[in-house]
Amino acid sequence: MYLRVFALASSAYTAAAMPGMAAMLEERQSLPTLPLSQAQGNSGPFPSLQFNAADQFVDVRPGTAHQYIAPGPNDKRGPCPGLNAAANHGFLPRSGVTTITQTVNGLGAAYSFGPEFAAALSVIAIGLTGDPTGGTWSIGGPYPPSLLGGLLSNPSGISKSHNTYESDTSPARSDAYLNGGDAVSLNITRFDKLYFSAQNYTLDILRDHNKLTHTDSIQNNPYYFSAPFAGLVPPIAHHFIVNLMSNHSADNIQGYLNRDILKTFFAVSGPDNGHVWNAGQEKIPQNWYKRPSNNPYGAAAAAADVAILAVKYPEIVQFGGNTGTPNSFVGVNPGDISGGVYNAQTLLQGNNLGCFFFQAAQQAIPSVLSGVLSNLTPFLNILNGAINPVLGILNCPALLTFDQSAFEQFPGYGYHPAKKV
Repeated sequence: MYLRVFALASSAYTAAAMPGMAAMLEERQSLPTLPLSQAQGNSGPFPSLQFNAADQFVDVRPGTAHQYIAPGPNDKRGPCPGLNAAANHGFLPRSGVTTITQTVNGLGAAYSFGPEFAAALSVIAIGLTGDPTGGTWSIGGPYPPSLLGGLLSNPSGISKSHNTYESDTSPARSDAYLNGGDAVSLNITRFDKLYFSAQNYTLDILRDHNKLTHTDSIQNNPYYFSAPFAGLVPPIAHHFIVNLMSNHSADNIQGYLNRDILKTFFAVSGPDNGHVWNAGQEKIPQNWYKRPSNNPYGAAAAAADVAILAVKYPEIVQFGGNTGTPNSFVGVNPGDISGGVYNAQTLLQGNNLGCFFFQAAQQAIPSVLSGVLSNLTPFLNILNGAINPVLGILNCPALLTFDQSAFEQFPGYGYHPAKKV
């Protein structure tokens, strides 16, 4: 069922939702043609071309199907404000436990999130943190699997996925090691650094903030670690903030993101000199218009965004970690991980970072599930059915080797906090 839903969504995306995709992909193969951050609008590397109020209005008014309802005591909420807000408005199940189909449909309706991107990220979340037997994953903490006896333990959810799905250098969360294992609670100090950096936020500003969080982690976290998949989640998350939270209008087709919108999505209230985080109460603002549905934020756009980041701050996309003391970062040669398919130079070219992001997860999941599922084949078919089309869109080279042994020198690689979140 999941494979069929994905195939339909992916086909609709490539055939109808993004006319001219082939031309844009061809243009994006050459890194120097990518715009610099300051040249981008808030729709990202592929500009929005029109504003359609009926298409883009997200109706979350009281009394509607997508009105805000605060989560209950058993509902799962986690480190991603966009996912939390989607669940609080019923675009995702309000329980916080969702399927591939629900994720594709819900994030498309709420944010015009690309269906192929949503499907791939969902199946990775299921494989690394969820319930492969039931096809579900949690946007927050652990939950009971749907089929008794299907798994050896409860799925962890992304809240407890340190160094597998989530990672250090979050836009507004603490590094787990520096916060007693808690990488879910909002770090007001880190949020305020972003908040006070501008009145209106652009991709250039979020990339500068990513540089700040990256430097802060290396200088202060002895267990800082960046893995090929999880280590690229924070850079992509920084781009999500602008690409998915900006409000669009006829006067600002590309979108704008101001301080009030940022606070609403991050569940922050109070005056500038006294911000308060309201845990789990993230909201989509009233009178808010998402990016156009014919310009969804998909895998191709995310790969281009990260490639632009790599031009400005290449150190952010290095893999490796601190060696047990602050500011002791040692990098790992991508060639040692990938069997020579990528090296330090080629990884920063074209779509290669985006390719490696998905390929690393695809290669790692079988070992994660080994001993958890008696028969991996059904889920691996779903996994490959979701990821392989994305690799095709990005024109990725084949990756047959994925060797993580070089990471064993880093204490952060084996750090899995036990704190319940």
